[in-house]
Amino acid sequence: MAMTGLNVGVKLKEVATAGHAYQNVTVLHSDEIGLVFEVHRTVAEGGTIENVVSQVLVPWAQIHHVLVMEERT
Repeated sequence: MAMTGLNVGVKLKEVATAGHAYQNVTVLHSDEIGLVFEVHRTVAEGGTIENVVSQVLVPWAQIHHVLVMEERT
């Protein structure tokens, strides 16, 4: 079952696949094939710390769950 109702600009708490969980992402595109989102992360490489912005395409068949929001009380 494909999800196609995620609008561009929607902030998602988490997108989880078998190998990775992407947190605090922004939807760039969503269709019957998959989900494209932008994720900001900090990478330390060779003693240098950089902020990296990645655009990731994940097919719906590889997505385990999408956490839209989370509330803690």
